[in-house]
Parts: sequence; structure tokens; C-alpha cells
Amino acid sequence: MRSSLTSSTLAILLFAASISGLAAQSGPGATITFAALKGPSGIGMIKLFDSPPAIPGAILKMIAVPSADLMAAKVISGEYDVAVLPINMAAKLHSAGIPLVLAALVGNGMVSFLSADPAIKRLEDLRGKEVYVAGQGATPEFLIRKLLTNAGIDPAKDIRLSYSLPYPEMTAALVGGRIKYAVLPEPFATQAVIANPALFAPLDLGALWESATGQASYPMTALVVNSDLAKRNPAAVRAILAAAEASIDFALAQPAAAGILVEKNELGLKASIASAAIPRSAYVFIVSDAAKPAVEALLKVFLDLAPASVGGKLPDDAFYATF
Repeated sequence: MRSSLTSSTLAILLFAASISGLAAQSGPGATITFAALKGPSGIGMIKLFDSPPAIPGAILKMIAVPSADLMAAKVISGEYDVAVLPINMAAKLHSAGIPLVLAALVGNGMVSFLSADPAIKRLEDLRGKEVYVAGQGATPEFLIRKLLTNAGIDPAKDIRLSYSLPYPEMTAALVGGRIKYAVLPEPFATQAVIANPALFAPLDLGALWESATGQASYPMTALVVNSDLAKRNPAAVRAILAAAEASIDFALAQPAAAGILVEKNELGLKASIASAAIPRSAYVFIVSDAAKPAVEALLKVFLDLAPASVGGKLPDDAFYATF
């Protein structure tokens, strides 16, 4: 999903939030709303969607959201108390004064470079080529730009990066041979390879990232919590985090069963695709203080290439919460 909430849109949403007073209250029987994007981030939370756990002093309501910008609007308004967000969006909202904190990293790098061209063996082989990138203003764009630059390739001159196709259309065009090179996140990469077995990943983006930054992986998704909720009902937050970790463990251990639940709960994927994508999707549960070095390594790339994408600065220490 695109995660490039514009500054003007953010300003409008912040103003709306300031006059609406929609922040959820927590007390006996109160509802805590937990939202995850349809697609790969929702897969990790599938057990919570299928059977929401008991929460001390509250009732947990799960919502699947179709877009990152809609998710941001609801987080800003206070309608969503807990959410799974793209890392840079979480940082941007925190820097803008939205009361949210990073509780855990729940998704690491799940982006692949795919092609059927056997001539591509290293980044330098992409000079003069047109590469389609899923997600302008999101992690796939900044990841590939960072890796190209690190290899001495100017993304503005030596290669053409195209963002003209939405994810599904890009996947279909790659499968059909209408485009030759694409940077795709899961589950679209898995969909493409299943549909056209000639496609493969000649470049290991994770290994290239480690070489460029010293970090073993790059984070993709964060589980964030409204900081006011965390103060009012820390026991509820701890219970939600424990359930989220257990859900990720379940999906990794039983991808076929998880895939069935993904389709049953209408999270935007067929069971077969979800099941096949899970082993390639790098689900993790890393608490915020342990995740900080990897998060900052990625956010520094965003900050260098497009400062507005993370709110013009790295998030302060208050962003990294412990429970």
C-alpha cells in the first residue's frame, strides 16, 4: 500500500482531530479498536480477526482497512486505538504530535526484485533499463533508490524508475511479459511467480540492504498504540501485544491454516496465495527498543531522500515504548 500521506492532507486531518475530540475512552466494557491493512500486514494478525482475545477491562474490535491513508486518518481522529502501519507513516504521525507509540515491529523486509531476464545478475545490469516499482513514497521506492545509489547508480540518470502501475496491474503486466523488471512486495511477488514460473529474483534485496546499512533486514510494518490508551489501561495493551505475537507465531507455524482464515475473514487474499506468501513475508515480533536500530536505519534513508515522508526528522525516544 502506498504510504505517502501528504503534508497538506496531514494538516487537514490534524485540524479535524483537534475539533472532533474523537479519542476513544478506556474503561470497564469500553471498546478498543485494532486496525490492520488488508493484505500482508493483516495476515500477521489473523488470529485476532478470527477470534479476538479477552482483554482486561475492554472489548477488542478488529477492523481491516483497505488503504494506508484511510488508516492514518482514523488513527489521527482517535477512532483506531491500535494499528499496524507502514514504518514511515507511524514515524510521521508521531512527529506531527499524534499520541501514538511504536510497541513492536511486526513485519520485516518483504520486497523482491523480479524478472525473467537471465542477463540480470547484479544491480549494475539494470543500467538503462526501466524498472517498475510498487509504492512511490513507500518502502519499495526508497529501498531500491538507496541500493542503486550505494552501487554507484544514479536513479535519476542511469535507470528509469516507473511508478505508473498500481500493484495488481504491475503484477499482471510482469506475468504477461508487458514489463520486464519490477520491485514488488508480498503477496504480489508470490502471485507473480505462481502465475509465471519463469520469473525469479536475481537480486537479493535483503543482502544488498545489509551490505549498504549493516542491518540484517529492513522493517516494513509497525504495531502502534495510542499513548493515552497505554497510560489508561496498560494491562489491556500488554494483552493485545501478547495476542499479536501469538498470532504471528501461528501464521508462521501453520501457513495453510492461516491462509484459510485470511480468506474466511475477507482480508483481501485467497487462501492459496496467503499461504504461499507467508513464508516469504518475514513476519516478526520485535519489541520497540530492540527494533530501534533497524527502524532508524530505514527512516534515515527516507529522511535523506524525502524528509517530508517521515515528518522532517527522526522520531524522538518517546516513540519507542515499552510495556
